[in-house]
Amino acid sequence: MILPIYLAKRFFKALTICTVISYSIFFLFSLLGNLGEKLSFKSIFFLSILNSFQIITYIPSHLFILSLCLFILNLKSKNELIIIKEYIDLSKLFYIIFPIIVLFIFVEMKKDDFSMSFEKIKSNVINSKNIVDTKILISLEGNKKRYNIFNGYDHDNAVLNQYLSFETQNKIINRGEISTNLYLDNSNLYSNKSIIYENNNFHNEDLNKKLFENFISFWSKNTGTIIKDKVSNINSSYYIIQSLIFSSLFYLCISMIFLSKRLVDRGMNTINIFLIVSSMFLYYLLIPKIILNNFQYLFMLIAIIIFILTFFRIKQYE
Repeated sequence: MILPIYLAKRFFKALTICTVISYSIFFLFSLLGNLGEKLSFKSIFFLSILNSFQIITYIPSHLFILSLCLFILNLKSKNELIIIKEYIDLSKLFYIIFPIIVLFIFVEMKKDDFSMSFEKIKSNVINSKNIVDTKILISLEGNKKRYNIFNGYDHDNAVLNQYLSFETQNKIINRGEISTNLYLDNSNLYSNKSIIYENNNFHNEDLNKKLFENFISFWSKNTGTIIKDKVSNINSSYYIIQSLIFSSLFYLCISMIFLSKRLVDRGMNTINIFLIVSSMFLYYLLIPKIILNNFQYLFMLIAIIIFILTFFRIKQYE
């Protein structure tokens, strides 16, 4: 029981060091980037603090990799890794770090919620309607992509200057609509007059119609400029299950690499390990960003299979 506690303390020490260093770097770059904003230094300082926390929660995988790397290097420098690998097999080591993996997976699954919370706090700090008066809603409907652009919203007077909407398919605009004659009624956005683009022609539409439902609620809940509607294209439950499996396999593979017997060998080529971990890290970050519309389920399934094969490939050396 003493050894697991000892290893847990060493890992949390490495995690604390990496968190402080990463946070300091993110804070410095965020502070330099915000100095050009027309805000007080106090607001800029607080925004930089929030930005740093937001980056850490949005990409927690980098922190896990750095912490494991520092953890293993500390053990290896004192020859403790050889003793540990001699008396504890890989499965027992996994029991020790399993709660840590669960914690990081939880942050991965909730990172969008954390990011939105930070955005809301930053919006309250800025407290200016002129900073962000444009929002772009992107939604997917089959193989079509729809853009709704709201420009010049004045919350105090409940006025929106311009509404632009267009639908694309295979990078070709099928239909578009623009209106500056707008008003809000019961939180919904209406238009009295619009210009419609359809069948390669423009025509005026002098109709009173509803353009967007619950506009005020949409604007207040989404503090960012670009909002992507995930629910329209991907079933949320299935998406969550896929993301959970994908994240779990990534953290398991990374853990197996760092806890592998090959790391005990002092003559091991660290460049190969670095390239493998870096490739897996980039793969893990990029794959969820790729959207293939109707083939998204199949694409994610292939990505998960690749991680499963990688997992068994690493495991066979243990």
